[in-house]
Amino acid sequence: MGIIEKQATRNAIYSYIGAALGAISLFWMPQPNMLSTDENGLRALLISISALLAQFGNLGFSAVTIRFFPYFRNKEKGHHGFLYYSLLVSFIGFLLCFAVFLVLKNWIVETNIHKSKLFVDYLFYLMPLTFFTLFFNVFDTYLRATYSSVIGSFTKDFFQRISILILLAVYFFKVIDFPVFIFAYVVLTCLPTLILLLYIIKQGEWHVKPVKGFINRELRTEIVKLSIYSIISGGAGAVIMNIDVFMVNHLLDLKQTGIYAIAFYFGTIIIIPARSIYRISSSIVAEAFKQGNIEEIKRLYNKTCNTQMAIGLLLFIGIWCNVDNVMNILPEAYSSGRDVILIISIGYLFEMITGINQVIIANSRYYKYDTYFLIIIVFIVIGCNEWLIPIYGIAGSAMATAITAICYNVARWLFLFFVYKMQPYDLNTLKIILVAILAFIPGYFLPYMHNLVIDIAVRSSIIGGIFVLLLLKLEAAPELNSKIRMILSGLFKK
Repeated sequence: MGIIEKQATRNAIYSYIGAALGAISLFWMPQPNMLSTDENGLRALLISISALLAQFGNLGFSAVTIRFFPYFRNKEKGHHGFLYYSLLVSFIGFLLCFAVFLVLKNWIVETNIHKSKLFVDYLFYLMPLTFFTLFFNVFDTYLRATYSSVIGSFTKDFFQRISILILLAVYFFKVIDFPVFIFAYVVLTCLPTLILLLYIIKQGEWHVKPVKGFINRELRTEIVKLSIYSIISGGAGAVIMNIDVFMVNHLLDLKQTGIYAIAFYFGTIIIIPARSIYRISSSIVAEAFKQGNIEEIKRLYNKTCNTQMAIGLLLFIGIWCNVDNVMNILPEAYSSGRDVILIISIGYLFEMITGINQVIIANSRYYKYDTYFLIIIVFIVIGCNEWLIPIYGIAGSAMATAITAICYNVARWLFLFFVYKMQPYDLNTLKIILVAILAFIPGYFLPYMHNLVIDIAVRSSIIGGIFVLLLLKLEAAPELNSKIRMILSGLFKK
């Protein structure tokens, strides 16, 4: 747990600083004299579609990196040319994506020219974004496999977001117009890829010469099999993560896409700690499977479930009790996003409380079953969006996302329970739920104050104070408690 705790903590710090910067940006973007709902929709649509294409363009090699890099690991021998193969496969994947884009371009224009004309006007940014997103994922996964997971969080969650905040300030003061703004936004989104490239070179990890003879027939067969399954599972996962924005635009319009994207972000704050843990735990779990250390994986599963549950419930309560404050900050045009925030939070809370189940399955010899789960989930998320968006609008898409998260995580939890007899919950789980209930009651029923900032500060302080005190008193999350005590001890000494 030493490596995981250290890097997960640093990842979480950068992630939450980035989340705060992102929240400032998202509060600022919809304000008068800033971006319109259509312009916010354009930004969200470009990012979501490029992320979807980049996942397919990787051709499943991210999963290969996490699972098989331990077999290649040897810095003196350039990790036996592993990075070369990763770059080659991903470049081929990008060319395939570009070919598909050219084939579908006329259809994309025809279906969006009336309701989402702004998207058509800036469609030419899609493939550059896809290229840099794809190779950011390649470099980031490679660095995570070499136990250097923090630089990816720093560049994406901190550097990029503070740069975008500066860009918004420049736009606010009318130094630039919207075409220049969106160009600069795309550049800042691509820049982290170049930073990771320079970091890899600086760390002496830029090994791009193929090593003949190292990959035997058996290893090659396993890599190809995993790549095929991962193309399906990775693509399915990307569809699940990004299809909502696409379908809101398809079934409604770019304006509703912009409203949904702003609200969706606040709902995803709850999952940030889990993603910080996923970044480093995947390499640890892969190494443990290589050594056959199932007990270590079980221990890690238990600890991450209770830790993530405690953090997730605290964030969920904070979001629930402050959601009206959030909506009062945003313009009236975004009022329909209130339900989106709450529903998305419920879905991601469920993912938080089920720990690193996906990481374990993806790195086990049963990885193909995760692919089967994802294929089923894709049909569920598309079907639910088609069904619920016409009825409930953007809240319907949020419902589809939450339903998907719950179904997927129940399936993974049951799979690990029956196959590996892994049961991550214990008495501490019940204690954490009790703590959450006791912290929620005063936070929810506290009368609203006239000053919005004071209300958020007082309400959040009461919730956080009660939650932390009870968590420490009941020893409900030992690993998290030790971290809290260490922080409090440092503050007390000062």
